[in-house]
Amino acid sequence: MVSESGLEQHRRILGVLFIVINGLSLLIAVGVMLFIGVIGGTLPTADPEERALIVAVGVGVGGCIGLLGLPGVITGLGLLKRKSWARTLTLVLGILAIPNVPLGTALGAYALWFYLQPGSDQVFDP
Repeated sequence: MVSESGLEQHRRILGVLFIVINGLSLLIAVGVMLFIGVIGGTLPTADPEERALIVAVGVGVGGCIGLLGLPGVITGLGLLKRKSWARTLTLVLGILAIPNVPLGTALGAYALWFYLQPGSDQVFDP
């Protein structure tokens, strides 16, 4: 069993991990959009329609990656601010992150371990 102060520390660590790992997803999303957008927009041998399609695909793929990372950053902020809604969101996103090897698996396992501790619900504001 983990003490209450230990649970507070784990809540903060979990919040920071959610922000960092999902923040990396947001950075990758921006990188994909910029890289493919620049490459697609500057291809000298491509027709204008082909360039527009390449840019649209880059923005679409980058946007999807960003949409997947944004809830995790919001969850991390909620954890750091002790919001009660972050508890449920952390559990859901932690379970969904498990197939994302290796970082998502570690994050999901840590989130599940945290919520299996007795008293883990007491570190949130009601």
